[in-house]
Amino acid sequence: MIEKIDIEDISINRIRCFVSVYELGSISKAALDCDVSQPAMSRSIKSLEEQFNFPLFNRDTRQLHPTDAAKQIYPRCLELCTAARALCNELDVIKDGDYGELRIGLGKVIGPISSRAISKVISEKFADLRVSIVEGSPTLLHRELLQGNLDFFISHSEAVGLFSNVEQLVCKPFTLMKVDAVASPTAEFLNSGTDLISYPWTFPKFEAVETSQDHFYANYYKKIQANGGILYQIDNADARIKLVLSGQAATVIASSEAEKYLESGQLIKLPISLTDFPLSTYYLSTKPLCPKARQMIEYVKAGMHKN
Repeated sequence: MIEKIDIEDISINRIRCFVSVYELGSISKAALDCDVSQPAMSRSIKSLEEQFNFPLFNRDTRQLHPTDAAKQIYPRCLELCTAARALCNELDVIKDGDYGELRIGLGKVIGPISSRAISKVISEKFADLRVSIVEGSPTLLHRELLQGNLDFFISHSEAVGLFSNVEQLVCKPFTLMKVDAVASPTAEFLNSGTDLISYPWTFPKFEAVETSQDHFYANYYKKIQANGGILYQIDNADARIKLVLSGQAATVIASSEAEKYLESGQLIKLPISLTDFPLSTYYLSTKPLCPKARQMIEYVKAGMHKN
């Protein structure tokens, strides 16, 4: 009775030797192809024949010819070798920390401008890279990061004050984003005699924290919020702009986004002295940024500065 062959008994190296001999028709050529000695190649083929209990090749003085049994198992053996090579390549990728995919989180305040910068970088530098982008609040992005659903996220620098388990978190300065407070020149509230704090404002839902930094969201935002001036909390940037263009509210947007509206006269700057808005990248100390992630961050930073 022929013993049943278990999967544990199958050697990928021997299977690779068989495939090479089958395709090249020669022990010596297969030995060169597999970078082994000719006697080692002969032993591998003989061992497989003993294990399978049937001959794999008919031998003549010049060439090896596959048996009918060899022809039957060759496609499966080729599949095994191909799968093994793919697994080795995947393991190399994992070892290098470069997964061929980036999962990026963006804070609501910077989402639109960063998304456009990332899209441009992908088309110019990373055409073969799979990229997914999630926009959300810092606490949402932090949770997604801890759950392994993001490689890194970009948000306002003071957001670190919102997080627990900060010992697992790496927070590094990303860039300073220039911002402008804007409104429509036809907005009725501009001539109402009220001060800036009392204007109707629209913002995304923003998680502010106590900070010593002097910029809009640490300063005016809290005053406007305390005064009840945030009438429209809208996360979608295009919707906020449309509301501002209609004259119903004021807002604060990236200077690069405001530029075209200011030049056309559709918007005007409000008389608020605003410092640049500090942004940081966040990632886990247990999962350092892969090379493509670091490159992406640098390219996006450069793109935002150009804008």
